[in-house]
Amino acid sequence: MSNNEQRASRFDQVAAAYGDDSPDENLIDLLTDAQHWCDHNGRDFHISLAQACRHYIHELNDQQQDERRMIP
Repeated sequence: MSNNEQRASRFDQVAAAYGDDSPDENLIDLLTDAQHWCDHNGRDFHISLAQACRHYIHELNDQQQDERRMIP
């Protein structure tokens, strides 16, 4: 299992534990609550989201690099 598959699996557990709704609804609720948490704690949700997007792209690129190394 790749690192990105492990990350997705880890989030499956978080989303399932977050509520009794569908995975999509749980994701929406989690993101909405994260925005409320940021407001309450003086954090900027959109800056964190932008940073998360950059991490995601880097992790995808790292996985592609690893896959290319496996080609004989």
